[in-house]
Amino acid sequence: MPTTAISIRLDSEIKEPFDKLCKEFGISTSAAFNLFARAVVREGAIPFPISSTKLSDAEKRSIHAQKALERIQSLSAQEEHEWTDEEIDALISSYRRKKQKP
Repeated sequence: MPTTAISIRLDSEIKEPFDKLCKEFGISTSAAFNLFARAVVREGAIPFPISSTKLSDAEKRSIHAQKALERIQSLSAQEEHEWTDEEIDALISSYRRKKQKP
């Protein structure tokens, strides 16, 4: 499938931790944006809730982890690498362990 380049602006205080998390997930920043774009097109909507509800950090992490798992599972067949449930579980567990460290 042919590809095209896009350019976006992202605050540096978001870009650096985003790049780091993508690396921990084993995907490139570009692949993460591709996952997001595919989910938006497939669902016809932003693939996560947008609200003003105040949640605790732990609640946000739990929601984001569950949403990430659902998205990865739904997109795995469309990506070059088909993630197994074990790989996804290990990825989320690793992420949670790293987030719990001070």
